[in-house]
Amino acid sequence: MRSLQVVMFMLCLLGGSYLLTQGPDFFMPDRWNPASGWQFGATASRLLGGGLLATAAAGANYLHNFYYSERRRLPGPAAQRRHFMLLALALALIAGALMKAEPVPNPDYRPPAAQRQ
Repeated sequence: MRSLQVVMFMLCLLGGSYLLTQGPDFFMPDRWNPASGWQFGATASRLLGGGLLATAAAGANYLHNFYYSERRRLPGPAAQRRHFMLLALALALIAGALMKAEPVPNPDYRPPAAQRQ
């Protein structure tokens, strides 16, 4: 379980730092309808990168408090507030990125052969 947590932490850290520093435009297909999706511009990409970095910071806070402290005990109120604020910041940045992204048709989508005729 710890290895999965470290992998997810590293994906958030590396992906967030790449999106925050580079800010590339990219297309993310819709999960339920592959014919459409979201076009993320530079600003939306940077907001998403900031949200991923805030998620990584919340994950590091969680790992530090629950796995690498001397005793496994519940963290104090200050650590709980810090963790809540990091999660709230991550949700706000990711929601801002999704609101900033534009819904567009998928440029690479081809319908299945049965639907083309």
